[in-house]
Amino acid sequence: AAAQKEGASAVVASHDHFGRAIAPRVAVRLQAGLVAGVTELPANGLVRKNVFSGKAMADVSVNTPTAVYTVTPNAYGVKDASGDATVESFTADIGNVREKVTGFDSASADGQVPLPEAELVVSAGRGLKGPENWGIVEDLANALGATTACSRPVSDIGWRPHHEHVGQTGITIRPNLYIAAGISGAIQHLAGVNQSKTIVVINTDPEAPFFKAADYGIVGDAFEVLPKLTAAAKELND
Repeated sequence: AAAQKEGASAVVASHDHFGRAIAPRVAVRLQAGLVAGVTELPANGLVRKNVFSGKAMADVSVNTPTAVYTVTPNAYGVKDASGDATVESFTADIGNVREKVTGFDSASADGQVPLPEAELVVSAGRGLKGPENWGIVEDLANALGATTACSRPVSDIGWRPHHEHVGQTGITIRPNLYIAAGISGAIQHLAGVNQSKTIVVINTDPEAPFFKAADYGIVGDAFEVLPKLTAAAKELND
């Protein structure tokens, strides 16, 4: 309704679970073109996004009067710049609806920074062998002040909640440090983490594909390596 009232040429939403659900509906209502997972906003009529599981970039144009974009979280860093834009409140008259949203609950664990905003992330995969072993991941995350994450197979089988899933079909992250233990490095996972500034991979398999994307690799058992990293982090904090 706000876009129609103001004659907006672009509607932008976050490429998260909420944005991916709402943006297509908005595009249909506005009869607008939709580009999902944008990493760069319009320049000369083009937007840029990852394709082929993050192996390439595509420049996409929209030929409708209004365009709807979902922007990948962390695609842009926060800049300390002032602007003269103003925020206007708008209340839409939506009439009779079948469903009504009454509120939202935060899915983040207590004390942890949400994954899209996290500068330090500790993640693990099926190499942890079960949810009962996740304590060693949480211990390292707590010692570093990091946020925990997981691979898609881990969330699919219910070891960890879906909001911790990073990858092509989950959350895209760009932390300063990403530590991955027991994750082989499927293309779909790499697409969601390959913009991390520093990647540390821990795996018992020296041929794991993830090592090719790593800045630092440790060939070893996560059950031995993670506690040692935790102890070292605690020493630095003391």
